[in-house]
Amino acid sequence: MKRYILIVFMVAFALLNAQTAPYYPTTLIIENFGASWCGACAFALAGLDVIEGEVLPHEVIFTRLLTESGEYSPPEVEDRFDFYQVYGLPTVIFNGKTRVPGSDDLVEDGTLYREALNQYRYTGTPVKMDLNSFDYQAGEYSFTITNVNQGFSIDEGKVVLYVIENDIEDMTRIVRTVLSQDIALGDVGDSVVASFNVDNDASWNMDNIWAAAFVQLPSGSILQAASTLPLPESQVRVAAPFDLHLTEDEPGAHYSPTFYLYNIGPATSFNTHIEIHEAPDDWFINYCDEDDNCFPGGFPTTHPMAENGYKALELNLFVGSKGYGRFDFIIETDFAEPYVIPFEMTVGPVSVADDLAPMAELSAKIYPNPFADKIKIRIQSEKTRADEKLLIYNLKGQIVKSLNLGTVKAGESVISADLQNLADGIYFYKLESEKTTRKLIKIK
Repeated sequence: MKRYILIVFMVAFALLNAQTAPYYPTTLIIENFGASWCGACAFALAGLDVIEGEVLPHEVIFTRLLTESGEYSPPEVEDRFDFYQVYGLPTVIFNGKTRVPGSDDLVEDGTLYREALNQYRYTGTPVKMDLNSFDYQAGEYSFTITNVNQGFSIDEGKVVLYVIENDIEDMTRIVRTVLSQDIALGDVGDSVVASFNVDNDASWNMDNIWAAAFVQLPSGSILQAASTLPLPESQVRVAAPFDLHLTEDEPGAHYSPTFYLYNIGPATSFNTHIEIHEAPDDWFINYCDEDDNCFPGGFPTTHPMAENGYKALELNLFVGSKGYGRFDFIIETDFAEPYVIPFEMTVGPVSVADDLAPMAELSAKIYPNPFADKIKIRIQSEKTRADEKLLIYNLKGQIVKSLNLGTVKAGESVISADLQNLADGIYFYKLESEKTTRKLIKIK
């Protein structure tokens, strides 16, 4: 009997691996915190409209939560404001981690939202989430959450359900109620079902009701999301569980971590190639699959894709000199517009701006940017300066970190620093004696 159980387990494990890689494409969820009376919230709505036009409908779920807004602010919705400690309006939170508060031109034109969104748009997640069934009228919703990554597990987590109503007067995507269910998830192959029964309110227009659910950790991080909205029959998705801005100290042969192309739908073919926007002449960018087949980046290559299948790839870069490169990995199909993965690569302490700008009296630039924990600060100064500091500001203009750099010598110098304790998000930085402020992005 034990042997039969082992065989069944091995077959199930093989079937899981045949369908998914160790990472699955992330469906993002954006939570827009505001109020029905909030005039400044129009800036956030305009900015989110901009980025919605730049993503595929199935990549991102947009929601809106209202505080102190009568029937639109039941206690369970207000609890979400408390969970995230949202005090200023509007505040937009991306995947439970990156928050962009405030209302100004950079919000209205989508700039800050785009930067926050792109931290998660192409990332992979160890969790797959499927919609099993739903019945709006009965208030019944069911989702399956599956771990696809060996070594990953969830000891404490929640599946949170938002029931959402569209087209309420001049508002839409309003979260009407919130439910949650505690979950734990074991090692690869383990799955749990989260089922919800919602008491529909008589004031809701059931023709405009839909739902979204997501897996959230106690830290606030959202691992995966799904909704009851209709999906296209075929989708191109990507799971790239690493920073798309690659960095290396020295030239040579370099490989990226593995990323995964997903065909979600019937069997088809993907045509792929690399388009280089800028890079030194002695850089050659190709890519290889998991069977060690390598392909020239500049020429289209056809890859048969199984139904709901994936293909594992890694970039193969031959770098002849230090410098900066920017290039796109492009996936073309016969059912959708080309899907573009934007990569960058920095080799050595340079950036695209460094090569073009003359040396200022005093300037500092941080790389890598975005960064996860450690940074390097490249400083150019026309004279030696004592007791210099690097100041890091949040989006409200408050100093959140002051780094004592000591004496900065004339010429160019590079100083390392550890900012792993800085929360994920968007910041600005400058030297205390410098006039120019630059943007800095911290990712997990």
